[in-house]
Amino acid sequence: MKNLFLSLLVIFFSIQLCAAGSSKKAVSVGKYRVFEQVVENRQPYANRFTDVELLVQYQAPSGRIVNFFGFYDGNGQGEGDARNGHIWKIRFMPDEAGTWQYVYRWSDGTPGGKGSFTCSGQGAGKGILKAYAHNPHWFAYNGTEPVWLKSYYETGHGSIGQDFDWIVAHVYQPLADRGYNHLQVNWLLSLCCFGQYYLDGPEPETLDLALYQEGKLTETMNLDVWKRMEQHLGWLNKRDMGVHMFLGVDGSQNEGPAWNKLTPEEKRFLVKYMVARLAPFANLAGWNFVWEVPGDRENHELGFARLVKEFDVFDHLRTYEDEFPRENFYHLPEYSFAAIENHQIAAPEKNLERNLWRDAWTHHMACLLGYTGKPVFMSEGNALWRRFWHERTGATQDDLRRSAWACATAGASFTWNGHEKEYELYAGGPSGLPFNQENPFLQSEQAIDVLAGVMQEEVDFYRMKANDNLLTNHQPLQVYALAEPGEQYLVFSPGGNTFALTLQPGTYSRVCWIDTKTGEKQSGNEMTVSGSAESVDFVPPSASTDWVLIVRK
Repeated sequence: MKNLFLSLLVIFFSIQLCAAGSSKKAVSVGKYRVFEQVVENRQPYANRFTDVELLVQYQAPSGRIVNFFGFYDGNGQGEGDARNGHIWKIRFMPDEAGTWQYVYRWSDGTPGGKGSFTCSGQGAGKGILKAYAHNPHWFAYNGTEPVWLKSYYETGHGSIGQDFDWIVAHVYQPLADRGYNHLQVNWLLSLCCFGQYYLDGPEPETLDLALYQEGKLTETMNLDVWKRMEQHLGWLNKRDMGVHMFLGVDGSQNEGPAWNKLTPEEKRFLVKYMVARLAPFANLAGWNFVWEVPGDRENHELGFARLVKEFDVFDHLRTYEDEFPRENFYHLPEYSFAAIENHQIAAPEKNLERNLWRDAWTHHMACLLGYTGKPVFMSEGNALWRRFWHERTGATQDDLRRSAWACATAGASFTWNGHEKEYELYAGGPSGLPFNQENPFLQSEQAIDVLAGVMQEEVDFYRMKANDNLLTNHQPLQVYALAEPGEQYLVFSPGGNTFALTLQPGTYSRVCWIDTKTGEKQSGNEMTVSGSAESVDFVPPSASTDWVLIVRK
């Protein structure tokens, strides 16, 4: 009986061990998602940020080798400092399905290690935004899958200090539900303005949200802020919502830590550290130095872009924001897209043209001037922002809608903003996000939906370019054309302006007018152009609204 009992006991534990072994799954990561591994190093260092480096070499299933690096993260939970903590992390974004191998080592000779993970198509992300290879006016995932950016400017500098679940429920989820696939934000990277959080939300858990104190980079690195930023970035990454950093790394523009107070060595360390932490997130949709800089300063935006280009093995987009795109430096290889405003289009001094910043044509011209063979993104169009700019320029919702179309017909992307206050930020109510009946800018949100629907469903936007030269007999600077000549044409005509459009020979079976306020469609007759190109006169259905004409084969 005793032997039988022992035999049964052995069988029982064997079953339990087998069951435990079968439930233990190998690490698997979706393509273009984030692989992360914790690594410990308990060696005594005076400064764990700078005294040692964690160097990692990855081998793709194809055999391709990628050299990258890890980063020090305190206790791994947002706590610790340069002297207290023993957690480093390895992060990576795989772009090939199959088994990846990695080897890590420490720069001071401390023993390293190795490992592997599987990358699969299940749960794959879209990839990284780049210029569309076949028509670089537009963005495309990995340069091959075109995407129309439906972008909103979310301005909660201090929102990462509030309860994360509340922000998701009241800010991010409503944007995702309405098809927004791109956000411009102020909390990435976090350097200033933390009083700007959602006043109708919970009280902030903390307003200690500066990444570091000026002049004391590694001594004051705030690991809790990195954790909070990555929580927000990670949620958006899982939903393939791109994130463009608006305020960038130079806090001096907003009374935060100044870039030029860092030594060359500190600049290099900061860029390498932020790349190690953030670049594995595919939805990082643009490294930006800060708003409104000239573009050619070696010790500022140009030097920053060069460092990012050196360290970011994933090659995320890089830019600076040019207030005056009439003269820009986007042709330089350090920059891979243009982030612009609509200033200094008509006059050499800002004050001479301030009254024009509400006009659609300044947005259109700025987008055309910013194009150097790389995508253009209207980062701060004055008519496109209810926040800050409408009260200063007298812009209306008509101006907002027309300026959005002016950007699109220039072959450019843009972001817009429909909440009211700069410092009194709300998610709901009449001055909050424009997604409720109380908010008068709900009609602007609906007009953006109409625009997005036309670009995503009515035309193959990624094959089209700005073609105002095809227009004649119209009011100057008021009617704009986007076209793939001989195949498809889109013309925006505000207020029912008449115009003539030059069409290449062929039969155009799809002729349609769309009201840009309501989305209502009115079909036109099939058209045939014989022989040679022909200028055809068009009269919109009425002068009481703004119309877009679509002519397609």
